[in-house]
Amino acid sequence: MMDLNKKLAQNIKVIEDRFDGDKTFDFTIREFKIGDKDAALAFIQGFNKDEVVNQILAYLMYAKRQDLSVDAIKKVIETRLPVAEADVVETVDDVVLETLSGPQVLLIDGEDKAIVIDARTWEARGPEEPELEKATRGSEDGFVETMMFNVQLIRRRIRDASLRVEALQAGKKANSDLSVIYMKDYADLELVEEVKERINEIDVDGLPLADRTIEDYLTRDTLNPLPKVRYTNRPDIAAAHILEGKICVVVDNSPTVLILPSTFFDQTQNLEEYRQSPVPGTYFNLLRLVAVVIGLVLPPLWLLIAYGPAWLPEALEFIGPKDPGTVPLGWQFVIATVGIDLIRIASIQTPTALATSLSLIAALILGEFSVETGLFDPETILYLAIGAISNFALPGYELSLTLSLMRFGLILLVVFLRAPGLIAGLILIFLLFVLSKSFGTPYLWPLIPFDWSALKTYLFRQSILSLKDRRRKVPGAKDFE
Repeated sequence: MMDLNKKLAQNIKVIEDRFDGDKTFDFTIREFKIGDKDAALAFIQGFNKDEVVNQILAYLMYAKRQDLSVDAIKKVIETRLPVAEADVVETVDDVVLETLSGPQVLLIDGEDKAIVIDARTWEARGPEEPELEKATRGSEDGFVETMMFNVQLIRRRIRDASLRVEALQAGKKANSDLSVIYMKDYADLELVEEVKERINEIDVDGLPLADRTIEDYLTRDTLNPLPKVRYTNRPDIAAAHILEGKICVVVDNSPTVLILPSTFFDQTQNLEEYRQSPVPGTYFNLLRLVAVVIGLVLPPLWLLIAYGPAWLPEALEFIGPKDPGTVPLGWQFVIATVGIDLIRIASIQTPTALATSLSLIAALILGEFSVETGLFDPETILYLAIGAISNFALPGYELSLTLSLMRFGLILLVVFLRAPGLIAGLILIFLLFVLSKSFGTPYLWPLIPFDWSALKTYLFRQSILSLKDRRRKVPGAKDFE
């Protein structure tokens, strides 16, 4: 690392060479005088408003020679900078990094240190209710792409001195900002240190996918399809999980926050149930959990029954295809499943103005035309549609995609192996859930291992929800027993 020189001209030349001069048009060095001393203010246009820079320059230019006679850096900070945050750096690398991060850097001739003036003003869109996590009642603000704003949204909801917000950076070239947020009294402090250590070990040039890249480095798991973190765009959901003892990772340039550890029951929780009174809230919560089983098991189970209708009792003989169609029944399920997934992909890429057209085309091709032409049995479309709707009922988008993939695997096992295939597939899925962990927490907690005080809060809408019941007992936590 190169130290700053006492000659201002030499410092300016070295810094301009780092930015390659005029090829970086938004980098500016404004030269002026402070008390008869040459000085320069380096900053990136766009990270601050002209009025702010002009005000800083005005205060500095009014300084007199006697104001800077001894220990100029200290006197400027104490008497000439009307800003909340100011720091001192001593190397060229630090000057470049701070400038690229947004603050302005003041260099004074005859001084081998520079003053970092944090007077940034961020451009950001207004907080809006996220599309994936809507609720009929409650706040309608959501996270944005600016980390500081997102931290403020959480702090508005948790006004406690034990809330910790630790700032980190990742990416050798991008130096992206991120923060780890947790409650000192409730969180697993050993896990906090492990999370920070994994972030510090990130060895990439930048974070083009922001939170997704961070998750990859945190989980270090490429084969297990179960999501180990929960994404949220809502500050009220993030605040609730922090009070449960969870850890949140906020990444600059991303409107989603990572919550960890995250178990199966965390992935199925939705704000809507907690906005209702206990009876309807419990009903909808249990219905959502039942939807997980329906979406996973119903289509392959119906296909198995269609292959062996003799297994059905007389009261259920109406189940099963009356006219299987031209395409073999098993391949109907395979083709329709792939078709539904293609529609899911297409809907993400389709502009809003064309979304209705896509829905009509999908309904006509996969529904009406395929049945009328005799290619598909109507019940095939019905049961796959029920499975797809059940997946859409899950608030955890990543978990719904994983369950869709598992359902497709069960269908293939039924097509080729019939009943043994379905039984083996369900056993493997169950073992995957039982043996998986999210940052040391069993994935099916509090069901396995059993913790009734916590489990009942996930199953039933409590008249008064106490978030402390959902805190796993960890050493170092305030309520550890």
